[in-house]
Amino acid sequence: MKPGRIAYELSQRLAPNAIIAWDSGHNTGLLARYIDAKPDQMFFGSGLMATMACSLPYAIAAALAHPDRQVIAFTGDGGLSMLLGEIATVIRYKLPIKIIVVKNNMLGQIKWEQMQFLGNPEYECDLTPIDFVKVAEAFGVPGVRVEDSNECGQALDRALSQAGPFLVEALIDPNEPFLPPKRIEKYAKNLDKVLQMETPGRSEIKRALSEEPSRTLLQG
Repeated sequence: MKPGRIAYELSQRLAPNAIIAWDSGHNTGLLARYIDAKPDQMFFGSGLMATMACSLPYAIAAALAHPDRQVIAFTGDGGLSMLLGEIATVIRYKLPIKIIVVKNNMLGQIKWEQMQFLGNPEYECDLTPIDFVKVAEAFGVPGVRVEDSNECGQALDRALSQAGPFLVEALIDPNEPFLPPKRIEKYAKNLDKVLQMETPGRSEIKRALSEEPSRTLLQG
């Protein structure tokens, strides 16, 4: 799917007083860009510390402190893989946390920082793929994988309707560029330079950049 789809669909379904704990990485930018925050909602992350793997522990704390509120852990595959054992904590205390995993088998933020901030080809950002649905089920948490944008909303409806914990593994395109909020000439020049080099996924990145902006979120 396009990276923003899962965050956009989640935004339409959050409870008015939901608590959302985000991780650090590509997923942070997706949440910030596509989640329409409401006045009574609460958002937690590590901020400028950029601590990976924080979303699930933060969500556990939120669910224990506010058992009457909807709690979401919005994370990436890199962050969740660092603290997978915390799913056992979710089960032990019967916490109805919904875990949304943005999966691209990649340290996405590092990849785009290498190319845009530094002007270097991507190097060693790919991750060993993990089947998070199977892992969650092994802990006792049901889950579903979604890779078709047309099924994204249905998967989230299923997750949010559960009384207990649930995991949604959302497969996104690792070569869809993560663009900064504002066009910065240095970043654009660095990316153009890198695309002339042998960076992994070069042709796929060029394809994504050539698409109409209106297709960036809702298609693919």
